[in-house]
Amino acid sequence: MDRFRDRVAVVTGAGSGIGRALALALAGRGCKIVLADVEAKPLSEVEDAVKALDVEALAVETDVGNAESMAALANATVGQFGATHILCNNAGVGGGGLIKNQQLVDWKWLINVNLWGVIHGLQYFLPHLIQADEAHIVSTASVAGLYSLPGLGPYNATKYGVVAIMETLYAEMAQDDGSNIDVSVLCPGVVNTNIASAHRNRPQSFRRKRASPGNGKEDRDHNEAKKRNATIAAALKTGKDPAEIAEIVMEAIVERRFWILSHQEHLQDVRKRNDALYGLVNPTPPREIF
Repeated sequence: MDRFRDRVAVVTGAGSGIGRALALALAGRGCKIVLADVEAKPLSEVEDAVKALDVEALAVETDVGNAESMAALANATVGQFGATHILCNNAGVGGGGLIKNQQLVDWKWLINVNLWGVIHGLQYFLPHLIQADEAHIVSTASVAGLYSLPGLGPYNATKYGVVAIMETLYAEMAQDDGSNIDVSVLCPGVVNTNIASAHRNRPQSFRRKRASPGNGKEDRDHNEAKKRNATIAAALKTGKDPAEIAEIVMEAIVERRFWILSHQEHLQDVRKRNDALYGLVNPTPPREIF
C-alpha cells in the first residue's frame, strides 16, 4: 500500500495488546480507524486515544465469532466512511492445557474466536475491500501456526487454520490479474499482552464444566491447565512491546510482504519442523517458549 492518510482501517481486538497498538500506529499515519472489541471499556479508552491523534474514529462493540455482529461492523464501517482499505483480523484468545484434558467447549471457544473471527472478517469485508483502489488484509496468527507447541492444542489448530486461509487468499489474489488486495499473515512470538487472561471474556456457553468436588482427575486436569496458563502469563510479561509489533506490520504493509514474523529466532524451529516433514521424519518436540 502506497499511502495511509485518509484510508479507512478496521482493527478487531482493538481494545488491548497488538490490536490497540495497530490502531494507534495506523492512526498515527493518518488512517481513519474503525475499532472493534468485545470489551466496552477498553474499546472506549482506545477510541479516546485514537481521537487524541486528531483522526476520525468509530468504535463498535463486536463479537468476532458472531456472524451478525461482524456483519453489523462492516455495515457500520461503510455507513460511516463509505469504504474499507485495511482490515486487521486481529482478535484472538488463548488457553493452555494438554489435549487429553481439554473439554469440547475449550476447542469450540478458541475456534469460534480465532478461526471464525477471521472467516467472518473476510466474508463481510472482502466485498468492500475489492471496491477500493488498493487494499490490504492482515490476519494475526502466531508462530504456533507454523510449528506446534505442546500444551496448546486448540490454539495451535486455530492458528494453523489462519495461516492456511491467508496463504490460500494470497494465492487467489496473485492469480487474479485485476486484484487490488495485498495479503499478510502476522505470526508473532511472545508479546506483552493480556491474552493469557482471555477467559475473562469467555461466554457462559463456552465455560468449562466442573465436576463435583473431590473428583481427583478433574482437579488434576484443572490444576494442570491453571499452572500452564500461569506460566504463559509470566512469560508474556517479558515479551516484546505490542507497539514494536505494530511498526513491523506497518513496514510489511508498505512493502507488500506476506509473512510477518516479529521474532526471527523462531525461523530455526520452523525450518526444523519443515525439514522433518520433507524427510518424512517423526516430529520432535520444539524448544519451550513458555
